Amino acid sequence: MIFDAYQAQRGSVMESAAEVARLGVRVQTSQKQNNDWRIVHGLEAGQVIARVESLPQHLQALARYCFGPFTRDELAADAEVVQIALYQQLLADGVKLPGQRRGRPTAEQLDVLRLFCGAVLHHHAEVTWPYSRPGLPTPRMVKRWVMDQFGLDLDVRFWKRKDRASWGSVWKNSLNILDSWEAEVLVSVSDMVSCVA
Repeated sequence: MIFDAYQAQRGSVMESAAEVARLGVRVQTSQKQNNDWRIVHGLEAGQVIARVESLPQHLQALARYCFGPFTRDELAADAEVVQIALYQQLLADGVKLPGQRRGRPTAEQLDVLRLFCGAVLHHHAEVTWPYSRPGLPTPRMVKRWVMDQFGLDLDVRFWKRKDRASWGSVWKNSLNILDSWEAEVLVSVSDMVSCVA
């Protein structure tokens, strides 16, 4: 529903007007244009978009990032909103970072965590339906992605260690947070289906 709603928004009256301006003429794409259905689809799309945009900012951004018909370049601002919210949630939850001594993490460790949140979001969006891509299934893939995107050599040697803080445990906690946020988004939109049915 989210994908279709934002896709319908892309086929807007303004986009049509821009096409007419570009071509200099109106091109009829079918034998008969059924404006009634276009209006109905527009109203439905508007309801879904209104529901998404009534959510807190980080949930709106997550909905568009995971389910919208946009390119990653178009979603850069949304990705940043979700990454910052995830970073703040992890800190509020008292996350322990690899190499962190007693007390607060260092500024360098916090910078690594912020970049790490980008990898978590990328993975989550890739494995989310309808894409169902592999994402970053291994610590080496996470390490490579972080290096490619940010030029950071992430140490993933102790990914699965249970006796001390590891990036594996931060990864798992981060994905749990994103899963719960995604559930909030989808429940909000799926409530519309039960109202229509």
